[in-house]
Amino acid sequence: MPNSIDAILQISQQDRVLATSKKRLKTIPEKKKKLRIPVEKVEFHLDKLKEKEEEIYGKIRERETLVDVENEKIKKSDGKMAIIKNQKEYMASQKEIDIAKKTIKRVEDQILELEAHKEEISKQLSSVMEEYKQEKEVLSEKEQEVLNIEREILSKIDECKKSKAEVMLNVEPDVFKEYEELVNRDVIPAAVAISRSNCMGCAMAIPAQLFNEIMRDSFGRCPHCNRLLFYKAPEKPAEQPKKKTKPKKKAKK
Repeated sequence: MPNSIDAILQISQQDRVLATSKKRLKTIPEKKKKLRIPVEKVEFHLDKLKEKEEEIYGKIRERETLVDVENEKIKKSDGKMAIIKNQKEYMASQKEIDIAKKTIKRVEDQILELEAHKEEISKQLSSVMEEYKQEKEVLSEKEQEVLNIEREILSKIDECKKSKAEVMLNVEPDVFKEYEELVNRDVIPAAVAISRSNCMGCAMAIPAQLFNEIMRDSFGRCPHCNRLLFYKAPEKPAEQPKKKTKPKKKAKK
């Protein structure tokens, strides 16, 4: 039985570590998600600027096309001027040319404004792109840190499982069955050692008679949380070395 007691207490300790490690492991995906928030904010800003830039490019192309159309009108009107036979037709063609030139002037002014706006957006894009690179570097470092923590947790879980498997052979089947029932109900630790009349699992007081029975049998159950209790005699405090006393000096006569 002593070997079985030590073994079940070791398993209980390993299960406690396992439970803690699994809880920590569940938080990893959320940590990874939170790490990406700063980068995602910059990405959103970057996408909006790119949309604006593309929109400006589109407006510039539309106006450049319109300038080409108006230049084509001027070219046609100039061609008509060579074969015009009366003043009325001449004035009409000249009016078309004047309107086209005014349109071209107005549109070219709009293109200049759009070009200035595009330049401003390009500067913002350059700045945000630099910020994005920095955030990506920071993210990469932090993700590596979280990845290392995740690996450590998984490694600890593997170690605990191996340790449990090694010790499990020393536990009596009946005791292990009771222990497993508690673990399956998420009572962790399911087995604890006590040296006083208090459960080390739920911290509740154990009745004196029951505590005496546990001391006698080295085993029992907590009446409050139903944990397996194993009695371990309290360790005697180490004896402190006695201090040497100096002999008293004789008083001078």
